[in-house]
Amino acid sequence: MIGLFGVGISMLCFGLSTSFWTLVISRCVCGMLNGNSGVMRSMMGELTDSTNMAQGFALIPITWCFGSFLGFVMGGMLARPQDRWPNVFAGPFWAKYPYFLPCAVAASVVSASFMFVFLLEETLETKRKRHIPSETTGDQLSEEYRSNGSHSENMANVPLRSLLIRSIIIPIVNQVCLAFLDICIFALMPLFYSTPNYLGGLGFAPQAVGLWMALFGIIDGLFQALFFAKIFDWLGPKRTFYIGISCFIPIMITFPVMSWLVFSGGVDYMVSIALLCHLLLIVIWDMSLASIFMFITASAPTKNVLGAINGMAQMTQSIARAVGPMFASSIFAFSKDHNILGGHAVYVVLCIPAVGMLWLASYLPEELQNRDDE
Repeated sequence: MIGLFGVGISMLCFGLSTSFWTLVISRCVCGMLNGNSGVMRSMMGELTDSTNMAQGFALIPITWCFGSFLGFVMGGMLARPQDRWPNVFAGPFWAKYPYFLPCAVAASVVSASFMFVFLLEETLETKRKRHIPSETTGDQLSEEYRSNGSHSENMANVPLRSLLIRSIIIPIVNQVCLAFLDICIFALMPLFYSTPNYLGGLGFAPQAVGLWMALFGIIDGLFQALFFAKIFDWLGPKRTFYIGISCFIPIMITFPVMSWLVFSGGVDYMVSIALLCHLLLIVIWDMSLASIFMFITASAPTKNVLGAINGMAQMTQSIARAVGPMFASSIFAFSKDHNILGGHAVYVVLCIPAVGMLWLASYLPEELQNRDDE
């Protein structure tokens, strides 16, 4: 609930920003008050076991993709409403705050989600309200608490340094690299889509950018819903993760390929085909996200330390996601300004950590640890 509140406040502040630093502060508010990604993964780990973990964790990227679909559509269609619907959104307010409408709609969605949390049951064992049968005696209840409750409390309060072991650190380091490369992709996509043709981009208008990225969201969501669990069960966790991260270099290659197609014949059907192939590669790449979530969850010695482990994972990947957009967009601009490798140096540079990640992934276990007997 604290996380959703932070997102809502951040979105409203973002829409009311009139300077760069107010934009930055609004995003910092979101970062300080929202850690719901780690909370969701912890809850999913507490709700699932080895028989249904793949199906459960596949729901996280599905909901993320459909949310992205709606978000991209809203961002592209509702931005600058005074220009699009001058009769409805007249007045100085909409002229001063041209991006408030999509932010307000997003904040209203978050508010509705906040209300649904009241229907959500607690999954953390130490905080759950146990159903106590009427015939249970005081001695039986005391014995149950001693055998279950005390152990859960002790495991929930273990020092963080005791969790800094190889079996936990390796999945977290892989997730940090994955988060860095993932955010670089999604920082480059709108930049490349909106960059003018003569600079090697596609020259799309904001509405076209929103629609293409929304199309990606819906395709990604359907793929993860229909195929991820089956692929995971067929190939296993490590191979699924490897296949996903192996798509990064082809994703980078499709950027200059689309630039070459634009220079050759303009934005025609060949560019559209290349763009669809680019989006499909990212869909396969996204399988690695759910896979690494499961590796991190399975690395927990007991379910009661899932919050601490996912907290560490969330903190480190947040640092990567903060550095990634700045790094990718800066290299993108530098490549274009100085025409390094024809303006495509950013894609070559990003392939270097991708190769390193393939090496890091080799240290992941072949199978997920079974915690069903805890």
